[in-house]
Amino acid sequence: MAAKGAELAVGAHGGMPPPEAIPTRKLLLSLLAISLGTVIECALPRAALTVYSQLSKVLAVVFFPSGNPAVQAVSFWGLFAVGFLSRPVGAILFGHLGDTKGRGTCLLVTVLLMGIPTVLIGCLPSYATIGIAAPILLAVLRLVQGLAMGGEFGAAMVYLVELANPRYKALTGSLGYISLGSGVVLGILVVAATMAGLSEEALLAWGWRVPFLLSVITLAVAAILRYNMPESSEFTASREALEDEVAARSAAAQHAQHGAPAPAAGEADAAVAISDDVEGGAAAASGAGRHYVPVLELFRGYWAGLALHALYGTWISASFLIGYSWLPSYLVKHGGIPTRLTLWMVLSCMLLFTGMVPLAGLASDRGLPRLTTTIALALASAGAAVPMFMGFASGSLALAWVLQAALLAMSGFAMGMLPAVVAAIYPAGVRISGCNLGVNLSSTFGGVCPLIITAVQAATGSVVHGPGIVLAATGLITAVASAVLMRHCPAANKAR
Repeated sequence: MAAKGAELAVGAHGGMPPPEAIPTRKLLLSLLAISLGTVIECALPRAALTVYSQLSKVLAVVFFPSGNPAVQAVSFWGLFAVGFLSRPVGAILFGHLGDTKGRGTCLLVTVLLMGIPTVLIGCLPSYATIGIAAPILLAVLRLVQGLAMGGEFGAAMVYLVELANPRYKALTGSLGYISLGSGVVLGILVVAATMAGLSEEALLAWGWRVPFLLSVITLAVAAILRYNMPESSEFTASREALEDEVAARSAAAQHAQHGAPAPAAGEADAAVAISDDVEGGAAAASGAGRHYVPVLELFRGYWAGLALHALYGTWISASFLIGYSWLPSYLVKHGGIPTRLTLWMVLSCMLLFTGMVPLAGLASDRGLPRLTTTIALALASAGAAVPMFMGFASGSLALAWVLQAALLAMSGFAMGMLPAVVAAIYPAGVRISGCNLGVNLSSTFGGVCPLIITAVQAATGSVVHGPGIVLAATGLITAVASAVLMRHCPAANKAR
């Protein structure tokens, strides 16, 4: 089959000559622009996500009816999960855009769809003003944010890896997760400044809007940096190979329609030219043959890698989201730690997280086995999960701080290796679709973890075993998936 013969332009670009190298100066400038754009583009949604989670107690009162704190909490984290549940759909939509129209186009559209709803959240009326319409509108905006995030991060990660020097693939790819950490730190600083300068009454009345409205600045900068970015030479060559393959499929379909033998490879161009004059059923066959759908190719030839990718990222996503997003409210309620202090705990731990990411990328490029290391981290986290939450609930500030730092440090080290791992699973022709969908399937589970934990706690009354068991389960899933992935795709474990 032509698709398998071309291998979707992996490595050899479907038999085509390799693309011309980008001049060093232009490559460095492009990499700088992409890196800065990724920092800002990821800072925007991550800062908004941090604002949303760190102000959870305030927003639960603003957007949901009062009277039952447990109902408010479940409702709030349910809306938090909505943004994650819509991400796989966004991964498919924007994966198609990125694999057909270009990485830069995809990144520009997603940052606009991420930023505009963020600003609009800051403009929403409260439940006291418009009733049930307030949480409904919030859910719609979170849904749009989730769709955009489903396509944004995987595309940025692929872009960085494709432009990277072969000796520094993991380190360069890790810039996306460095930007994630930077976005969280930015969000925490904005929230801390807002909370420090306002009374609780002012925060409930209007102050909660400020962090969301300020994101209009980062939105404008990110959109400017993302406008008209150059495509990577690897994607350009891949797209050309795919266009040739689709043309050959079209010609073969039309000849089959007329009962003629399929043309040889050298006759494809002539056959396609003839096909333009064919009407009726042959024209329909041509249209079907010419339309390339990356997600169909992904499920046709790379479904096993996609499934392993999603399972491999389960603990990585869950440990991060539990550690920085869900844990602060847990520490306030069950550890007796003041809300303002939990902000500084998360800030310091996220600085550690951000530092661990490039260290892992560099170590990976120098030969550290990526999946073997991930297995060790996931199993260590699983074994320590229940005792860890016993420490969180003990009331000891020092112990809780150290444990949170350890959890996010492990998550950061695993994330530093993740881009190089997942990029090795897919060929260029379906890479954004695969990376987007795999990352967001695992992130979806991580995103609903706070909801699952909150619901389990409300049902059982256990503040230790519920979150501990959930975290341990994700660690075991990731460990098993990583072991299988090593056999399925050995290149994902070590730098070549």
